[in-house]
Parts: sequence; structure tokens; C-alpha cells
Amino acid sequence: MDFPNVSEPLTAALIGALATVAGALVQLRISWRREMKERERGQPITKKTRRGPVIVVFALLAAAAVGGFALSQYFVSLREGDRDALRADLQSKLSEINATAMRLERARTNEREQIETGTRRADAQRLGEEGATASVVVGPCPQVVPGAKLECTEQSAMRVAVCARVPASATVREVQLYMRAEDSKQSWQEARVQAGQDAGQARFAEKFTERPDGDAKQVCQRFANWSGEKSRIARIVVKYAL
Repeated sequence: MDFPNVSEPLTAALIGALATVAGALVQLRISWRREMKERERGQPITKKTRRGPVIVVFALLAAAAVGGFALSQYFVSLREGDRDALRADLQSKLSEINATAMRLERARTNEREQIETGTRRADAQRLGEEGATASVVVGPCPQVVPGAKLECTEQSAMRVAVCARVPASATVREVQLYMRAEDSKQSWQEARVQAGQDAGQARFAEKFTERPDGDAKQVCQRFANWSGEKSRIARIVVKYAL
């Protein structure tokens, strides 16, 4: 059995009690033998002789009290040691539980962030597949002299830029071009035109351009309408990937 460390006062008390008990037992034995010899010789027993065992008994009682107190203190120290060990073990378990809870919380936070990031990316990819749309209405070619029948030309036509806003990191896959008269009931699928193609006194430029726009960018396609009578709606759909 392993005993914990005993304090020095407690050790001294135990040693003193054991020494007192041992001494008292020795004195009691000596006194008892002396009395027996005196009785054998027929000598009278004096008061001093009778007080000897009484003193020894009191010494034994005192030693027992000291020993009992020391022993109780020893058991108290054992209980305190067990209590301290239990408290330390509980504190260690609580620390482990807190650390595990923090790890689980971080894991849940990271998982939630990954899910949210994946959702945003999926939404962005879906929007890229659907395409960013922009349109503009371009009026008829203005007359240089009011009332004069001057024919508009492509060189004299006003040019506008039709721009759609996309993420800055987007890679443009395709720019679809559409053009129809402002009052036309034609569907957009039927109104698709090609870049650089003459679409009846109207034309889109052959190439699109990109320009920064804050935390995004704009994809633009220039358009010209030199019809003197019709207003045109120019529309672009920019499909991109992230």
C-alpha cells in the first residue's frame, strides 16, 4: 500500500505516541513484576508502588489519545489528498470537454462556411450559364437638316455601347447578340444576330470589350443604328464561367 506524504508535525506526533505507549508498557511490566516479587516475599505494598500502574495507565491513555489524534489527522490528509486528486481529475476532464466542444464548433463553422461557399459558387455558376443581360433602345438616325431628305449612313450613325455587369473573376465564354425594332412583337430567339453582321441598317461591332467596374467588370458590345425611321432595341446576353 502506498502512503501519501505525511507532514512533519503528524510524523512527530505518531512517533511520540508510539514511544509513549512503548515506554508505558515497559514501565507497567516492570512495575507488575516488582509487585509480584514483593508479594512472593511477603513485603507490604506501599502507596508509591500502587500509584505506579495508575501512572502507567494514564500514560497509556495519553499516548492513545495522541495516537488517535495523529491517526485521525492522517485519515483526514488521505481524504484531502483524494479530494484534491478528484478535483484535479474533474478539472482535466472539463478541460478536455471544453477543448472537444471548441473543436466541434470550429468544425461546424468550417462546414457551414464551406456549404455557404459552395452554394454561392453554384449560384454564380448557374447565373453564368444563364448569362448576364443588358439592353438599350437606340433611336433613328437624326437628320442633319430638319425637313431635308438626307440618307443616314453607317459612318454618320450614333454608336452606343451595350454593357452587362459580371464578376471580376469571370471568364467570358460567349456574348449573344439580339436586335429588333422597338415596336416589334418578334421573340428574342428569332431576333438573334451575329457580330459584325448588317441587320437592316443596324450592326453590332465584331468584338466585345471588357472594363473594370468596382469589384466587378463590364462586358460591352458597341452597336450602331442608321435607320432614319425605326428605333431599335439592342440586347446582349453574356455567358461566363468562374
